[in-house]
Amino acid sequence: MINLSVYKYSSISFLEMVVQSKKKGRNENIPYYKDRIKLLVPFLEKSYQKYDAAFIVGRLCDLSAVSNINLNEKEDLLKLYNYSSKPFINLKNALISLPNNRELNTCQYCTINDVNTLDHIMPKENFPEFVVHPKNLIPVCSQCNSFKSNKWLKNGNFEFLNLYLHILPIQQFLFVNVNYSNSTFDIKFFLKNKNGIDSVFFNIIENHYNNLKLLERFNSKSNEIVSEFENSIAGSLTKLSLEDALECSKATIDLERIRLGFNHYENVLKLELCKGEAFRQYFNLKGYK
Repeated sequence: MINLSVYKYSSISFLEMVVQSKKKGRNENIPYYKDRIKLLVPFLEKSYQKYDAAFIVGRLCDLSAVSNINLNEKEDLLKLYNYSSKPFINLKNALISLPNNRELNTCQYCTINDVNTLDHIMPKENFPEFVVHPKNLIPVCSQCNSFKSNKWLKNGNFEFLNLYLHILPIQQFLFVNVNYSNSTFDIKFFLKNKNGIDSVFFNIIENHYNNLKLLERFNSKSNEIVSEFENSIAGSLTKLSLEDALECSKATIDLERIRLGFNHYENVLKLELCKGEAFRQYFNLKGYK
């Protein structure tokens, strides 16, 4: 999991692109949808200015939902968002772009699945005025988006990490226990504040992982990771000792941790396999020393 770069252009200009992209639908009645939306643009611009100001100081939680939007206006606002339309595809591509023309198309909410949608950080049902605000949209997978649903704040506390604003700690907070017995690996991921992360922020991390069921999802992927890693180590054993192969892999994982963050579940598991006794026990039983 890593922080993402925020949309670097004007949020209001993105709104204008979205409005401009709307076409007249079949059998539309006057007033046409696009004309109705244009009447709401001045209100949206004022709302966007408030969002941008709160974003700069990291206080989105201070924004309250407007109460003067009627049901028809809310319906029109929600129809502005269409992930498959060109403005949103371009936005997603811009947000997942990395230096050197590379892309990070992995959902950073979970680091498991590919990005295939955009999540509304402040839920669109509660804040329809921000339904297409580019700083309120973050590239994620549909599974995470489904788990998140309309959750955002609970009793004033963040239910999820905002990967634009919450600066992820370099300290490790995701750990894993690995045991080997009866020809089976028993693997359990867990969160632990062993390295002095601010307790309020660690609570947000816990909320994020619990709401998205990440520990369970990591556990379900663990056997696949172990099998792939086993093949990688086994290939090295044609020329290296077991200890040398594990040390070489550990060096590679350390580089990956810089790129993908210190709490990427695959790297956390692989590092524990390199350092712990379970993987050595497994290979020792296969005759490798």
